[in-house]
Amino acid sequence: MFKILYIIFLTLIVSNCSGKKVINHHGVPFLEKQQASLIVNKSNKNDIRTILGSPSTKSKFDNDVWIYIERKQTQSELKNLGRMKVYKNDILVLEIDNYGILKKKFFITIKI
Repeated sequence: MFKILYIIFLTLIVSNCSGKKVINHHGVPFLEKQQASLIVNKSNKNDIRTILGSPSTKSKFDNDVWIYIERKQTQSELKNLGRMKVYKNDILVLEIDNYGILKKKFFITIKI
């Protein structure tokens, strides 16, 4: 009797486990694909906000500098007790002149 209950209990636990890893996403999704549609010396602030949304960080010097971040984390292997591991870390830096036109664009992928 106890063996049957034990088998049923283990079956319920194992059937609720999923093979998919949990992915935590922070920032702008698909930043690499979306930044390709921004054209230097042609796109303006309104185009940038429409495509990417509000920036993660803004800086005001001689020109506006807008920074967009994309970061994805997933659970590591069982031996690390399920700690989160960063597997994608992208940064987009946009420099906008005083007239609101995109002047420079830097896309950075940080390898971890």
